[in-house]
Amino acid sequence: MPPKQLRSVLALVLASFLAGCSATNSVDYSKVNLAQVSGIVTMDGLPLVGAVITFEDPTTGSLSFARTNASGKYTLQFDSDVDGVTQGKKTVRLSTVRSMLGLRGEEGGEEGGEQSTEGSREKKQELVPDCYNKDSKLTVEVTGSADFSFDLKSDCSTTGARSN
Repeated sequence: MPPKQLRSVLALVLASFLAGCSATNSVDYSKVNLAQVSGIVTMDGLPLVGAVITFEDPTTGSLSFARTNASGKYTLQFDSDVDGVTQGKKTVRLSTVRSMLGLRGEEGGEEGGEQSTEGSREKKQELVPDCYNKDSKLTVEVTGSADFSFDLKSDCSTTGARSN
């Protein structure tokens, strides 16, 4: 690429980056029909601790997310400011190595599989089978605020949620 074109491309990228950094969150939450969703996730009868759970819209790719606590409990976040999930059919995915930007309580989290442990980059082992992660067949229909709990099995024999 000629130097003049390269400078133009770099200037455009820099301007886009700076505009994104200075933008404020202007979401009108009153126009987003959010349902409050929470639940408990277990794996082979034990709480699945520290797992990221996502409810993904299969048509738009948008998602809500949470991290399970020491009891396996989660409450979905729509974004870093507001709890909830849009209504409709969702694909549920879980991961013990995934990080989410904006996840409450997760400092400097970025999408990916590596976590920092005492200053060193160390790859954590995924504890959730692919059948509940990248190849997930878990689905729920969100029609309003609800409790969706999941009792996962290492052999992938669980295929749905328990609604409470």
